[in-house]
Amino acid sequence: MSELLSDQLNLDLLKCICQGEGVEVNVNSLSKTFKKHRNTIKMHLNDLIDNRIIDGPAYPLLWTFREYPLLVIARSDLPRSDEVHDFIIEDEHIAGAFNVRDEEYNMLFMEFHEDLFLYEEWRDRIVQENRIPPREKRYPANSLFFSNRKMIKYQPHSSIGIMERRLKKNGHIDINGARIDPLSFSILKKIMTGEGIRTVENTLSKKLEVHRKTVERRISALMEQGIISKPVCIYPEWLVPPDHILVYYMVEARRSRANIIREIKRDPHIPMALHAHIGGYNLLVFGVFSNVESHFIWEESYENKFPGCFGRMKKIYLSPKMTTTIDFRKVSIGILKKYQEKLRSEK
Repeated sequence: MSELLSDQLNLDLLKCICQGEGVEVNVNSLSKTFKKHRNTIKMHLNDLIDNRIIDGPAYPLLWTFREYPLLVIARSDLPRSDEVHDFIIEDEHIAGAFNVRDEEYNMLFMEFHEDLFLYEEWRDRIVQENRIPPREKRYPANSLFFSNRKMIKYQPHSSIGIMERRLKKNGHIDINGARIDPLSFSILKKIMTGEGIRTVENTLSKKLEVHRKTVERRISALMEQGIISKPVCIYPEWLVPPDHILVYYMVEARRSRANIIREIKRDPHIPMALHAHIGGYNLLVFGVFSNVESHFIWEESYENKFPGCFGRMKKIYLSPKMTTTIDFRKVSIGILKKYQEKLRSEK
């Protein structure tokens, strides 16, 4: 673990900025960039946030993938109850949850864990604490394991490219019942890629009772160590914008794997992809699409670009109505809380 994460002030600072405290959109900067009055920029920005198209800005904790190198995709059989819903929303290992109809399973989870042993400990604990029903009352979960160290691509804002194409074609985009015009989209693109966002050091220095220069130095050190990256806005559903479909793919790339991976890296439809070793499958891919038809067209384009290169394929459609809204940042905050508890126990 980095020495910077063994420092109480750093942990307190991280906890603030990773949940957006002391971080805000720089309306004045965007006003100058787009040559619009700041009130106009603020109105468009408020529409994006109020209509749940994006969340407010925060620093991403890149350390999450080092602390939790194990990604688990679990198909589960769980009751649709308030207790299970609360568990999904609160548990700091669950990053995504979707209602599905896949064989005997009705839910698909994306989870982050430290290793296989601690994953199994977690499974035992949530049953013992009655967070989920005991095994005899459900089908046992079917879990697949992937290494975050084998990440090919992680770009939550990737689908901006999809929306940009639609904007150029139609002159606007409708998302979550809101009309996104070119100015709103330009603001969206800036803040999702980390531009036009500022850190309010004075707010943080008052809360943490340190000098603002100390805050600046600490944030710079944390960024240099790769513990955090520059602040951005993300979608409420993490990888997928509202009103879009997320497709979970297991893929067997038989030939031209290097070329396929290069295409994945530049493809705006794919926010996240990993190498895999599950049976004959060697790629895990998450794809984002505006509708099922656009997905079929996209899939056919890969077949045309790489004829005869794909073997087996398993996919599950995850629509907005199937999605349990989870704040992905809770995973990062859970890590920081764990470090804080460890420091307190060592005193």
